[in-house]
Amino acid sequence: MKGEKWPRYSLLGRLGRRTQETLLGLGTPVGYEAHQRIIRQGDSARHTLLVLKGLVKIVVDTERGRDVVLAVRGPGDLLGEMATLERRPRSAHVIACVPVEGRVIHSPDLNDFLEHNTEACLAMARVLSERLRGSDRRGIDAMVCPAPVRVARTLLEVTRRWGETGTTGRIGIPLSQKDIASLAGTGLSSVEKAFKLLEEAGALDRRYRQVFITDLSCLRRFGELPDEIPY
Repeated sequence: MKGEKWPRYSLLGRLGRRTQETLLGLGTPVGYEAHQRIIRQGDSARHTLLVLKGLVKIVVDTERGRDVVLAVRGPGDLLGEMATLERRPRSAHVIACVPVEGRVIHSPDLNDFLEHNTEACLAMARVLSERLRGSDRRGIDAMVCPAPVRVARTLLEVTRRWGETGTTGRIGIPLSQKDIASLAGTGLSSVEKAFKLLEEAGALDRRYRQVFITDLSCLRRFGELPDEIPY
């Protein structure tokens, strides 16, 4: 993985080369199949996972029996670090969306790495700050934006970070409509209505269990955004 270019929003993407190599040298390599549960909510935090390939979703079991998708993470991201640092049980499940490769880093090794590396501590603080800012923004949108706008903004976020461009130029989204509904804080019926409007406008195309973004500028207008998404 040396010399790999990591997404700039990820932890690895915020680190210099030497610090990247030190972090990549920790732990042991692991692999997971699509839909496999990697971290279980409520378990003791004995390790973190550094994602090298693939995508995962962060899911919480609520007291009302409904699963809520909080976020999607991918290459360069560190998972489970909050429970490790706080020495508290896991606050969410981590489930593989596609096959995942990574490194399992035991908690004492991560703590030792952070205690001796200011750059990594600052980078992790920036990652957590960005996540908090995005969470705040979603809370505001939930109060002031109609469901179709929230759906469009969620699609933009997922596309920007995790979409895969095919040979036809269409960008595939690695999440189900149920996942999109959860991320957007709305119901599945609202997502279906928003998707129908976006399809009619030429912003997306649907196939069996697949969604493709075909016009980002149209999607951005639908989300009432002039340029950058707020998350």
